[in-house]
Amino acid sequence: MKSSVFGEAYAACYDLLYQEKDYEEECRLLERAFHLFCPFPVQKVLDLGCGTGNHAWRLAQRGFQVLGVDFSEPMLRIARRKKIAYILPSGVSPPLFLLGNITKLQLRIKFEAVMAMFAVLGYQTRDKDVAAFLNTVANHLKPGGLFVADIWYGPAVEAIKPESRRRVVSWGDGQLSREARGELIPDEHLCLVNYRINIQRNKDSKGEEFEEKHLMRYFFPEELREFLSEAGLKMVRLSAFGHLDQPPDPTTWNALVIAQKPEA
Repeated sequence: MKSSVFGEAYAACYDLLYQEKDYEEECRLLERAFHLFCPFPVQKVLDLGCGTGNHAWRLAQRGFQVLGVDFSEPMLRIARRKKIAYILPSGVSPPLFLLGNITKLQLRIKFEAVMAMFAVLGYQTRDKDVAAFLNTVANHLKPGGLFVADIWYGPAVEAIKPESRRRVVSWGDGQLSREARGELIPDEHLCLVNYRINIQRNKDSKGEEFEEKHLMRYFFPEELREFLSEAGLKMVRLSAFGHLDQPPDPTTWNALVIAQKPEA
């Protein structure tokens, strides 16, 4: 049994596992947030933890210039190959995808918006990692620019608690199954998610099996506000994910945070 996190095996099945995720609606939500909270038109977007590029390509279709950064080369290879699947508006360049550490990124470009979708912020599990990540965000934003991210909302995570789940996806004669088991570490605001994935390429094969462990941080409003403030960012909205005007509550596992770099 192989163990891998965001490696070749996981990257190969990532889009299949999340084929029902509504990336189109999430990009509509991002566009609404840009329009409502940014004092100027958003043109350039930095996508931190871009993965296989599902948000980046859809935003490019909407006319945005997107630069995606991720530490997983296998995920980035898939993102780049998607060029043939998307028709972009005239004058809009395809997204660029760079390999890099999103806590140490130093680009010579400023963006109107920085995004970190699908709980990317939660992969920064130590205080110093959260601080470094948010400093990356602040350093790449224009004054007045926006940071938009989804997070695991602490009050809900500790109220609902993670449960074991199994997901099965079929394609052709093959089948992909994933078992997930979460363990809370409440003193550190962490959740360890253990995945076991089996890929059967046809009905007669035993399948390839591998495991991965995702250590995720969840956030409470006050600590998140403090982290943002220390990076020079101001929280302007915290809402239930999928909404811009509905506050999160103890049933809202995923929340949307919008922060702004103050104008000079």
